[in-house]
Amino acid sequence: MKKLLLMFAAVGMFFTACTEECNHEFIEYDHSKDLVGTWTCLTDDFAEALVISADGSVVSTRLFSNEYREDIKGKIVLENGNVTMTFEDGGNFKSHFDIIPGMAFSIFNEEGERLTFNYCKEDLAEEIIGMWVCNDSKVEAKNDMLLQTFNEGGTTVMTGYLPEGENAEYVLNEEGDYKVVGDLVFIGISTNKDGDNNPFYVAKRLIYTPDATANGDIMTFRFYLPMGNDIVEASESFLRIRQTLDLAGMKYDYIKTFVTNVKGEDKDFPFMNTSFNFAKMDGSIIDKFLNATLFAVEFPDANTLKYNFLLGGEISPMTAPIEVEDNKMTIKMSVTNPAYQDVVVYAFQDQDNTQMHLYMPTSSFEKFFANASVHMMLSNGQLDANDTEAIEGVYKTIADAVESINLSLVMSKTK
Repeated sequence: MKKLLLMFAAVGMFFTACTEECNHEFIEYDHSKDLVGTWTCLTDDFAEALVISADGSVVSTRLFSNEYREDIKGKIVLENGNVTMTFEDGGNFKSHFDIIPGMAFSIFNEEGERLTFNYCKEDLAEEIIGMWVCNDSKVEAKNDMLLQTFNEGGTTVMTGYLPEGENAEYVLNEEGDYKVVGDLVFIGISTNKDGDNNPFYVAKRLIYTPDATANGDIMTFRFYLPMGNDIVEASESFLRIRQTLDLAGMKYDYIKTFVTNVKGEDKDFPFMNTSFNFAKMDGSIIDKFLNATLFAVEFPDANTLKYNFLLGGEISPMTAPIEVEDNKMTIKMSVTNPAYQDVVVYAFQDQDNTQMHLYMPTSSFEKFFANASVHMMLSNGQLDANDTEAIEGVYKTIADAVESINLSLVMSKTK
């Protein structure tokens, strides 16, 4: 950006020097043809994408102060080093104009601030379609995970941590709308806060790199977020993942844990050779537990899950049928044993199936943890399988102790 501004400054100085010292008559060069194409601008309080045609017609999609407008038709005219834009919504202006063909042009807004529009060589609307996972964000919850699907037709679905500044929250299958123009994506999310259903909009610059890693394509967003009285620049990277799971015959060993948004009762719960406190918990204690128990999952077929952990020095397997809908997996533990409860998890694999991630929101974690507790208590004779009241008490105790938690387990493919 700084280099670009210096280039514009140098161009301006050249024309000034030529006019004053050479006393040449100013001859305007017609840049109308150089304007044809898609141009995008993103600042901390303004975003706009312009699609300019050879006849001087222009279509604008813009976001300013959370006021989003799309497909606004207008006209652009160049004359005497100035540009005049008139739009059907009344958003008209006239400004001095500088351009580096095929790279960028700049104009000035009413406050005298320079706005730079970058030329887009390609439109990324097709590349964004699919399912992506992010757990590499430069915002405050950098270890949180976000699953996001961009569908054809302009709808998006999100599960996980939504880092949208003051509107940041944890969501589960939250729906929204999006539009891609060039390398800008405009996303509208309904926050449903205080009875207000008006969407919160954010504009992000999209950088797409196919086959960027051994695990597949990478999509990076750069954007601005309101944080209190400040606006901060942020970025987040997404890995393309499978929209449908390939499970039959797959085996995965546990690698690591991400745990965030943990709130709960300040009380120690004994669990095998350790204890859990949901007021003080971080990912390290679950990581230590899963490593110590040699936790692993496998899929004998596409409809069955088997997961193993070490109990009393021996591998203790649990097997259950599963129902899969896209990346939503319902583990039917109640079919295996009526004492257990079904668990809904969100699973995803990279394009080569080398990794599997399992994501559990609060209710899923509670049931997963309680199922394991009940399983071990039944195995140790601490519970009677026919004592439904005592079993229900285990689930209630854990549900009461956990106010919120988001758990992601990373698994690596094994033979």
